[in-house]
Amino acid sequence: MANRKMSLSEEGKKILDLLVDSIEVDRPLAVKVALAKGIAISDGPVLEDYSGGKNKWTIPDHIIKEKEFLLFKHLIINEVHQALNEDDLHKHIIAFIEKGLRKLQEELNNKTSMEDARLVIL
Repeated sequence: MANRKMSLSEEGKKILDLLVDSIEVDRPLAVKVALAKGIAISDGPVLEDYSGGKNKWTIPDHIIKEKEFLLFKHLIINEVHQALNEDDLHKHIIAFIEKGLRKLQEELNNKTSMEDARLVIL
């Protein structure tokens, strides 16, 4: 089991690039961090619409795979309180990633110059 191709919004891509530079990790790990943050801060399904912008960035297949995918799948099912088919699951994954990216950007913008960005996002 693994994720399939998903499209990140233009703003989400910019935030992802900022996150990659700020915490000095590669994109796959930054996507997983954003997904985890999105799930952690949510109280139920994500209702916000992040699909704005023309230029979307495709999150490749298999960034989240096997045991990680299974873990995120069950965390999302637990968060939305319903069983999900594959299409709905991937819609929720991208929504939680987008929400997590915006929260991480907010945390990075509010950190002081002396704070380590990696510690701030925890």
